[in-house]
Amino acid sequence: MEETSFGNRLKWIGIAFLIVFSFLFLGGIHIGPISVRIVVAYGLLVYVLLHGDSDYLPTNGMKMYFLYVAVYLLVNILNYTAFSSVFIKDLMAVHFVCCIAIFAFPRIFKTEESIQGAYIVITFGFLLNALVTILQAQDKPLGWSIGMFINPTEIEELEELQSKIIDTREIRTSVVMGILGKATANGYFVATFLPVLTYYVWDKFHLKTLWAFFIFAISAVCVYFIQQRMALVVVATYILCVILLKNLPSSVKLLAISVALLLILFYSDSILSFDYTQAGRLFDFVDQTRSNTLSVFNDFISDPRQLLFGNNQITTDKEKQVFLVIGHNAFTDTIRRGGLILFLPFVVLFFCLCKTLIGVLLFSRDEEDYRTMGMAMGCLCFLLYSQTHSTGVQSGSIIFWTLYMLTIQSHKVKCEAIEAEEMEEEEDIIE
Repeated sequence: MEETSFGNRLKWIGIAFLIVFSFLFLGGIHIGPISVRIVVAYGLLVYVLLHGDSDYLPTNGMKMYFLYVAVYLLVNILNYTAFSSVFIKDLMAVHFVCCIAIFAFPRIFKTEESIQGAYIVITFGFLLNALVTILQAQDKPLGWSIGMFINPTEIEELEELQSKIIDTREIRTSVVMGILGKATANGYFVATFLPVLTYYVWDKFHLKTLWAFFIFAISAVCVYFIQQRMALVVVATYILCVILLKNLPSSVKLLAISVALLLILFYSDSILSFDYTQAGRLFDFVDQTRSNTLSVFNDFISDPRQLLFGNNQITTDKEKQVFLVIGHNAFTDTIRRGGLILFLPFVVLFFCLCKTLIGVLLFSRDEEDYRTMGMAMGCLCFLLYSQTHSTGVQSGSIIFWTLYMLTIQSHKVKCEAIEAEEMEEEEDIIE
């Protein structure tokens, strides 16, 4: 007896919840000494090796990431840093998990129902994260209770986390949690998944478009509460892309930009009587720690060994300063991690990813495959965000590779559907 459509969708939501939710959200919940994310990831690897297809051809970006990880390991062996517990944990719990996602996702998520199931799970996670963020910003006990469940160790160490924030002025504990991404939405999360959940905005206006507007509103609230400056920039850039890339007349685009600016001014001034001093970090673009980026970077690469091999350690005060300054950019952080030896494959990796994603984005727009378009836009938003923060492809981002693989698979499903339609049309003509 064939499985019903509803039953099939329900099955895939369950599978996606187990895999995608574990990959994205359950890194802080442990089974003994091992996180749920690692248990699910390596369990998935074993399953795929025993039952998965073997005929999948990866994109150039995926191949380059495998090469990048191999070079990263080699450089750290040469630097004698590969044998530290910190590096081994980073390799096994981050980079290898990303590699598993690259290897396993194409063999699991290969149907329309499976991709849609993953989208539903991401939606649930986004709304849960937003709810926790809002509750913690309002200092509600429920918000901290949920946070304690998701990431108990980190929440208990609030004083230590507070000391990691560079700003000398006093800021809310909820802002600290948002900056570090501990059991709450952080800037990366909001900026990356906003395009994914608002893909309806690319289509013609209909009832589902209201959902996109709702997500925009929730994202704006989250960005305000966590005070992540780059999140504001990336979200604004995404909105500008929506206006410029959407199939609208030039006069309508110009009108949309004008109306958007007027709404921002009216909303902030007339409705909220907005006081920019209350936004804290969000509108404070003076960062004393990063103001001397060029001098710190020049000092770092003045050592020939560090220029060639990097210095992938954060133990001394000087190394912490280097990380906080030049580590907050995907390219300079790569040099810090592995010097020019690691930098060269990373540059190829980064631009391979950009080329693939832009190609998918434009193709999806032409084919009106707006879900895939939103996913590709989310990946590009992540890559933009990584130019001012330490988390990125170079550090092994599970958020990025999970979404990237779902994007590639969604694109593949669409291409297969187009090919099937073309074959049917050819058969009809022959008959």
